[in-house]
Amino acid sequence: MKHVFLLLLCAMPLAASPLEDANLVDVQTVEELPVFVSLRYATPNNFTGKPIYNTGTACYLHKEAVEGLKKAVALAAEQEEPFTFCLWDCYRPASAQKKLWTAKPNPNYVAPPKKGSRHSRGMSVDLIPCDFNGTPLKMPTDFDNFTPRAHMDYQKLPKDVLKNRETLKKIMTQAGFTYTRTEWWHFDKTGWKNKPLLDIPLETEN
Repeated sequence: MKHVFLLLLCAMPLAASPLEDANLVDVQTVEELPVFVSLRYATPNNFTGKPIYNTGTACYLHKEAVEGLKKAVALAAEQEEPFTFCLWDCYRPASAQKKLWTAKPNPNYVAPPKKGSRHSRGMSVDLIPCDFNGTPLKMPTDFDNFTPRAHMDYQKLPKDVLKNRETLKKIMTQAGFTYTRTEWWHFDKTGWKNKPLLDIPLETEN
């Protein structure tokens, strides 16, 4: 009887994590997503000067955003000069959003905690086009640049930079994302309004 009980335990499926229960997927486990991950808020290399969360290289997105990103990666690979993406930020717990708001309480660039960030729904991604060695293409600014130069309609830029920005915008919109006027790197998967705000800790978060 004891042996039967042990066999039954072994046959039981492993319980899903809270992230999986919320339909969040680590993009680096998806074969069709040959992307690079460099999460800025997991390091001091962001506008706050300190880590906002601790997730290593695990970049979670809602499964619907993952499907959109697959389309974007496929479209990028079809360009005359093919490229992929480096992901700067994915799912962000609501508690992490509060830290960003404390550092910069400006609704033009940081979503107020009461409203919540679309990142906290798992439906937003911050990214930059890069070559297949992970080297970023020329873009208007670095990440988290709070100046007009980062706006999608800013025109006083070199021609190659303007071309790269427009190509990025075109690919992401074709893949089912909308863009943010003030941040060329930020894209929201359509349908985000139907997803709840989440504050599930990242699995390796302290």
